[in-house]
Amino acid sequence: MKFYLLLLIIFAKFIYSNINFLDQIAVIVDEGIIMESEVNIALENTIKNFQDNDEMLPPKEILFDRVLEKLIMDEILLQKAERFGIRISDQELNESLNAFAKQDGLSLQELKTKIEKENNSFKQFREAIKQEMILRRVQSGLVRPKVLISEKEVKNYINSTEGQKLISIEYKINQILIEDVNDEEINSNVVKSILGEISKGLSFYEATKKYSKLYGSENNGNLGWRLKSQIPTLFVGHLDKLEKNEVFGPVKSGAGIHIIQLEDIRGDTIQTESQTLVQHVLITESEIRSEKQAKDLINDIFERLNKGEEFNLLARVYSDDPGSKLDGGKLDWAPQGVYDKKFEEVMINSKINDISKPFKSAFGWHILKVLDRRDKNISEDLLRDKAYRILFQRKYREQLQNTLEEIRSEAFVDIKISAS
Repeated sequence: MKFYLLLLIIFAKFIYSNINFLDQIAVIVDEGIIMESEVNIALENTIKNFQDNDEMLPPKEILFDRVLEKLIMDEILLQKAERFGIRISDQELNESLNAFAKQDGLSLQELKTKIEKENNSFKQFREAIKQEMILRRVQSGLVRPKVLISEKEVKNYINSTEGQKLISIEYKINQILIEDVNDEEINSNVVKSILGEISKGLSFYEATKKYSKLYGSENNGNLGWRLKSQIPTLFVGHLDKLEKNEVFGPVKSGAGIHIIQLEDIRGDTIQTESQTLVQHVLITESEIRSEKQAKDLINDIFERLNKGEEFNLLARVYSDDPGSKLDGGKLDWAPQGVYDKKFEEVMINSKINDISKPFKSAFGWHILKVLDRRDKNISEDLLRDKAYRILFQRKYREQLQNTLEEIRSEAFVDIKISAS
């Protein structure tokens, strides 16, 4: 309802010129003015909106002050928009109008028909939407630079009770508990031995059955599904480092030595993505290297690789990719959609440790080698993004109010009418 109320007030500015009576200046705002007819029409539209929604009208003086202040603030912001050179393109405006129509389950043409059936001008409505977009953009430009959120704030929010409830990530944790014999070397060797057996194929359940003091107790000592706030503190610090089904230890407590397994993780921000680790050699054409010379060079490198020369060494010597050259052509882990289309096609179709034939992308000639593939848990990144957005929206609202009050106090405003 609030958005419609604001839009009706803005809409008044585009229809007051059609009223056939002697108009007067209601407010002087810096270099601009607000006419009495604008105020009257904004009041009429606001009252109508309250009535259409069966809502109780506030007292006359309060309603008048709210509408007038909204018109004054809009005028201040529009003057700033003019000075800043803010513009809304037709494409942006059309996209916004389509989104507005969809809110009511209408097409843009149906929205136009509806507005005109109510004896309103769609052209004026379109201008009102455009002005609202300009106002929001000015506000954003004034406020966003003032909203600062540190990594510590994000982390504290994620770990807070409120953050955990909003984000709702649950971890399923299993554990093996062995006796602490008060000898670091013996403890370490026992843990290494158990971890070694697990890495060779022993299931965590079988390892629990074989070694854990908690086997036979309720849930064999496993924690089951829990929010982070419900997990023992000594385990929490290790969760962010673990992938699904990964095992970590030792973790020492008063009860003994723990080995933990993150069996699973669930929640609305849980997501994994397939990533590939690649190294490559890039040969580009240049003023001193023709297309034929580049092609001959990449073919020569391919032959040398097939004869057993090291990929790392040849990449360091010949590759024209400055970002990976010194690291033997090794690129970072990356999901699909990051690289050039041809590069990605060859990468997807290559087996691990196979060397591709030379191929040409938009950047030049390549040979690539897939080093590894993995399904990466990117939940922490999504979690930080969600926490950041929540904090940003909260701070933005607070800062917006402060900023509007500040620019209102700095503006010259001469009000020449009253509610009476």
